[in-house]
Amino acid sequence: MEDIKIRSTLEEDFVEIADLAENCGPMETERNSIYHIFTKFFRSTSFVAELPSGELGGFILGFISQENPEDVYIHLLCVDPKMRGKHIGKKLVEKFAEEAALKECKKIYLITKPVNWNSISFYKKLGFLEDKSRETINILGVNAVKNYNGMGQHMVVFYKSIG
Repeated sequence: MEDIKIRSTLEEDFVEIADLAENCGPMETERNSIYHIFTKFFRSTSFVAELPSGELGGFILGFISQENPEDVYIHLLCVDPKMRGKHIGKKLVEKFAEEAALKECKKIYLITKPVNWNSISFYKKLGFLEDKSRETINILGVNAVKNYNGMGQHMVVFYKSIG
């Protein structure tokens, strides 16, 4: 779809982002305040895919590390289930990477659940690699970092060099 516009978030986008996130399983849904924080304070690394109708077809929310400004993190990526297969997710990640490189970031990080096969496949197709530098556990054939988000919360940690 050529008419999709990828743009930085506006503060008022957070309500529509929150609504869209409700339909983006298996992604975790955040409190509305989290979406608001990203659209207000992390606009330069958070983007939406705006459809010709003005509705949002997807979003990506991320931030630059305050500890290591060469690292950038994708917190959430969501594409409206009705809009999947139209390369919106790819366009959002590409825009995110492009803006991060302009800010002299060198590496993108993200996590996903080991049971989220679609997400794992998607990120691998985009050239993301699994971080195996920490203790991993094999879950259904997927290497996840053991207890990454707390006891029993194993996550696949991805990274990709940019810039």
